[in-house]
Amino acid sequence: MIIAIIYLGANLPKYVLRNLQYLRDTFPEKEIVFISDSKKSLNKASIEGVDTWLAPHAEIYWKDLKEKLRHPMSFRDGFWFKTLARIFVLDLFLNENPNVSCLQVEADVFLFKNFPFSAFERFETDISFPMESSQMGIASLLFLKDSNASKTLVNMAIEAIEHDGQITDMSLLGRVAHSTQLNFSPLPTLKRSFADALTGTTETELFCSEQLGSPGVFDGITLGQYLLGVDPRNSRGFLILHKKQKTHAVKAEMLSFKYERKDELQISNNQEAVDIYNLHNHSKDLRLYDEKSRDRLLKKRVKSAIHGERKEFIPSSFLEAIWKSVQRRVKEFRNR
Repeated sequence: MIIAIIYLGANLPKYVLRNLQYLRDTFPEKEIVFISDSKKSLNKASIEGVDTWLAPHAEIYWKDLKEKLRHPMSFRDGFWFKTLARIFVLDLFLNENPNVSCLQVEADVFLFKNFPFSAFERFETDISFPMESSQMGIASLLFLKDSNASKTLVNMAIEAIEHDGQITDMSLLGRVAHSTQLNFSPLPTLKRSFADALTGTTETELFCSEQLGSPGVFDGITLGQYLLGVDPRNSRGFLILHKKQKTHAVKAEMLSFKYERKDELQISNNQEAVDIYNLHNHSKDLRLYDEKSRDRLLKKRVKSAIHGERKEFIPSSFLEAIWKSVQRRVKEFRNR
């Protein structure tokens, strides 16, 4: 099985490179490949000893599909298009590796040392990923059995874009979860005994599946956002911690976090505790990738989570947000 990390665009953020370094050092026996459409980004990864694969330039190669989308392309340098484009890029990569399974790990997703790779290697399913809600999947972890599964996913994406210019990668995966075109097995985000922490209208099987056969759970986005915070760029430099996400199926505020042994984070419902295998580092906190600072960070966040929502001001994110806003205004003025 190949572990693929995809990042499209010329400017490689620090967190991507730090995550690649962490994965290389923590799982040296695994085949990890960094995929990008930027030679500059690939060169940075190569210098760090990470295997790379050059994808075609997404903005050019899939120009026709991009033009059918009705998302604001000024947001984060075409964020909505690039998240969808990763599916097409991964398909091209798997065409060159047709009989190999692949686990795509989003560039801001942190894997703990106890991540159950062996369970994925035995997995009998076409496609697997966690769900955010009953209608929204999330590609924080995206398992594909082979190139045939990938090709079917791409065909579903093309059809969805043709009929709905507002489609996102998350709503596309939501459709996959309820489709019969692919044999889908959801990655469990909770154990069945934790089902009280789900919203009342949620389909339990989408969040508490036992098909993978692993005793722990996987974070799609909810646990990482709740514990480590929501990207401060979304709030003009304010990191919002321990926030209740009304649109998410998992109510993280009903769970307790435990961090009693280094690199073993757990959630508890006050009756039992289970391991969390990964965290979606939505806040892009670089401290997560260094062992000492990670230990301090997780202890701090677990402790503060008891007290509910709070904010921290991040000056660098505030300045970045201001600078991006100025750039957009200048571009809009020039285009008048």
